[in-house]
Amino acid sequence: MNVFLNSGSLQENEDCVSSIVQLGDFFYLSAQLGKGDSITEQAVSVCNEIVEVLSEFDLRFDHVVKFTVYLKNLKDKEEFLSVFKNYLEKPFPAVSFVGVNDLDNGAMIAVEGQGINTLRHEQAHKNSSCSHGCSSCDGSCG
Repeated sequence: MNVFLNSGSLQENEDCVSSIVQLGDFFYLSAQLGKGDSITEQAVSVCNEIVEVLSEFDLRFDHVVKFTVYLKNLKDKEEFLSVFKNYLEKPFPAVSFVGVNDLDNGAMIAVEGQGINTLRHEQAHKNSSCSHGCSSCDGSCG
């Protein structure tokens, strides 16, 4: 494995915190804060922000294997999950829920994650399964 350190853009309103950091194939997503007036609005905004941050490294939601969800009110868990499930596919990630007293900027929810960048492995698999024997197939040669 090539060991390399790569960091994404800075976290909103922070001058020394990256939104995402990758070391080798592993990446760590800083907690993204919900925005909006309701838990549903905040759940949608935090999931969309995760999608945006992951896209900095061409990653997808399914690359995240572990999420930690911080909620000001643990009773909001089911409402959060009703939004969150729309961003997930099997196999589902591990998720921990933590009740907290307060979050930055009046947020009701914050979500962080860790995962594995499998993109180079996915590309290698796609190349090896090309029925046309291409050496650099992107899957579109057929």
